[in-house]
Amino acid sequence: MRGMHTGHAYRVWNCCLSLKYGLMGLLAEEPLHGYEVKTRFEAMLGGTWEVNIGQVYTTLQRLERDGLVRPVGPRGDRGKLLYEVSEEGRRVLAEWMDQPDSGPQELREDIYVKLLLAARLANGDLAPLLSRQKRAYLQRLRDLNRLEERARRDGRSDLARLVRGALLHTEADIKWIDELSETAISGESE
Repeated sequence: MRGMHTGHAYRVWNCCLSLKYGLMGLLAEEPLHGYEVKTRFEAMLGGTWEVNIGQVYTTLQRLERDGLVRPVGPRGDRGKLLYEVSEEGRRVLAEWMDQPDSGPQELREDIYVKLLLAARLANGDLAPLLSRQKRAYLQRLRDLNRLEERARRDGRSDLARLVRGALLHTEADIKWIDELSETAISGESE
């Protein structure tokens, strides 16, 4: 995560919730120790989200404290402890899975703030910012296309569907940047 700024707490909260439920889902499949949970979580997301091992263990400790996971058996070699989801954890996970993601669209991404500031600080000249941002979105599109191809090649249709959603979001971002660029060129006021 980048430093503290507007929206940071929201992104951290969302990130932690996704991690919490992602870990619980993996433990619902079979008991795992912390490092296995980390590697499987990262593999499930196709390497798009690297998780700090300390964050995994902290999350597991909180889940255990809340009665959502429990240790299984004695510590193994090198002190490893297997965890599994408790019945309460399965219930909570099922409730979360059944709920649609209905949070509001957050206008807290850096690009939104940069655009507002550029309009004020750069004498309204948005062209350089829009050009740089479009290049970044186009690179993201290329990266996502490669990831989608790799996921399909590896038989990961679940990951390919996820990446397809990210591709569509990025295409929408590019369309938005193009509209802003046209507005800036034509001199229309906001």
